[in-house]
Amino acid sequence: MTLGPDALDFWLGTWEVSWEGGGHGANTIRRILDERVIEESFEGRDPDGALRGRSLSVLDETDGRWHQTWVDSNGSYIDLVGVDVDGRIGFQRETTVAGTPVMQRMVWIDVTNDAMRWLWQRSENGGSDWEVSWEIRYRRV
Repeated sequence: MTLGPDALDFWLGTWEVSWEGGGHGANTIRRILDERVIEESFEGRDPDGALRGRSLSVLDETDGRWHQTWVDSNGSYIDLVGVDVDGRIGFQRETTVAGTPVMQRMVWIDVTNDAMRWLWQRSENGGSDWEVSWEIRYRRV
C-alpha cells in the first residue's frame, strides 16, 4: 500500500476524545501550509492533570514517506515515520526506555466517519508482538 497524500484524511476534523481512568478532551486536526501539512492540536485532562500537545505531519517528497513530530506540555519530543499497519497509516519509531530498546507506534483502528480508536503501542521484540500502552476513543464533534 502506498501511503499517499490523502493517507491521513480520515483523521481530519474536530474530535471529542476520552480514555480509561476518566480522561477526556478535544483533538483538532487540519491541513495547513497549502494543504501539505497536517496539524494536530490536542487538549486533554485526567485525574493526573492536563496535557496539551501539537503534532505536524508531512509527506516528505525527498524520501516519499510520512514524518510526524509531536511536542507537548510535558516537554516531550517524539519523531515518528509513517508505516503501513494492516492497510492504514501508522507512525512508528525506535527508542530506548529505561535502558531497554523498544519500538513504539501509533495506530488507528475501527475507523468510521464519526468514530475510531487510537492506540499507542510498544514492542520489546522488534515488532513481533505489540502491547497497548494507551488507548484513546475518538468521537467526531
